[in-house]
Amino acid sequence: MKTNYKMKPLFLFLFINLLSLVGFAQSAPATPAATEGAMPVNTILSIIALILLFIIIVLSMTVNSAIELYKLNKQKAKDTTIKGVSVLIALLCISQLSFAEEAATTTAVTTATNAASSAANIYFWAFIIIIILEVAIILFFVKLLRFLTGIEQLQKEKQASVKQQTLWERLNSLKPIEEEGNMDTGHVYDGIRELDNVTPPWFTIGFLASIVAAIVYLYQFNISGDIPRQEDEFAVEMRQAQILQDSLLKLEGGAIDENSVKLLSGADVEAGHKVYAAQCAACHGDKGQGGVGPNLTDDYWLHGGSIKDVFKTIKYGYVDKGMKAWKDDFSPKQIAQISSYVKTLRGTNPPGAKEKQGDLYAEESASTAVADSTKTN
Repeated sequence: MKTNYKMKPLFLFLFINLLSLVGFAQSAPATPAATEGAMPVNTILSIIALILLFIIIVLSMTVNSAIELYKLNKQKAKDTTIKGVSVLIALLCISQLSFAEEAATTTAVTTATNAASSAANIYFWAFIIIIILEVAIILFFVKLLRFLTGIEQLQKEKQASVKQQTLWERLNSLKPIEEEGNMDTGHVYDGIRELDNVTPPWFTIGFLASIVAAIVYLYQFNISGDIPRQEDEFAVEMRQAQILQDSLLKLEGGAIDENSVKLLSGADVEAGHKVYAAQCAACHGDKGQGGVGPNLTDDYWLHGGSIKDVFKTIKYGYVDKGMKAWKDDFSPKQIAQISSYVKTLRGTNPPGAKEKQGDLYAEESASTAVADSTKTN
């Protein structure tokens, strides 16, 4: 396509602009010796300006062709836009000439020492302004091309045709009822049609987040071991409790054992009754009448009936006869309380008492104990 005669002034301005820019770059002062070996900033800016100027020339040719096409389609050719572009380019050229004159004037009146620095600053800002103007012209050409090719009008019509959706509809990617025909899968059951709706984005994001959380959980708890599992925490707490219990048993064990235990009364017996009801009644009966274990209310005992014998039986047990050792479950104080309560059951004769087992045990009286001690002496 031939270049339109109305575009010739534009190309003329561009050509003048190119020449002035080249001359402008050549007249830029040399950089100080300290920056030798590196490309001067003004040279880089001039190269950028030339590249942008080349882009402007290409865009101007494209705009010229688009205008011709627009004329053929609309039969309304107006060159006001081109005139505006020409004015902008003319101003660009004028600004370049004014900057060049200003640089020359500044160079003439300044001293030889400060001339290079002052002129470099002037040229630097001059190139910056030129580049900004060229970028503005490029953006203007792009907008003009979008108008001439109908892209802007097409986008406006598309936006006008799209129904404004609510936030809930956007979060769920809901389609309007008018588009249901395009989503029909053809499956119908009991008058209900199946539509190919997409899964809501929030559900997909939540599902993916749960997968990521599961992977992190698996790594933290089962691979790296940075976070202990519940069973590990339970085992640690049980070990700590066992250490505490052992320490308490050791503290109390030095004061009470099967050799030093004494018959208790009052609140200690009541405390022993509570422990007995919780742990011992299942085998010996709630009143000591016996069951799986022997009767505790008569005078017959399998392993001795003194307070020391009862304490020893509870503490160490007789596993072969079904009596477990309670030394790891109760403190020496608690065993003494249970033993004292068991001794209070003698002679209560509860109903349904179990038959006699073991050997007859007679309680030693105080006089007997004194006589025995006298004989021994």
